[in-house]
Amino acid sequence: MVSILWTETNRPSERHIVVHVHQDGMPRMDKGYFFVSDEKDWGGSGPFDMRLDETIKRAEQRARELGIETVIVIPRP
Repeated sequence: MVSILWTETNRPSERHIVVHVHQDGMPRMDKGYFFVSDEKDWGGSGPFDMRLDETIKRAEQRARELGIETVIVIPRP
């Protein structure tokens, strides 16, 4: 089972999925992108910047595929 953690600072030391959240568009809506913690953060540009609910759903799916137990949701720096 994959755990979803919403935090601003605490990150686990083990491998995890990071979901960066921000607001975009008119009207403003929550959007995000994700990456694996020990891989490069490409910044979520273009089609990789999705509605937040879709981003979390895909991040959970990817975590299951990779055997990762934790998805961390944080504001984009």
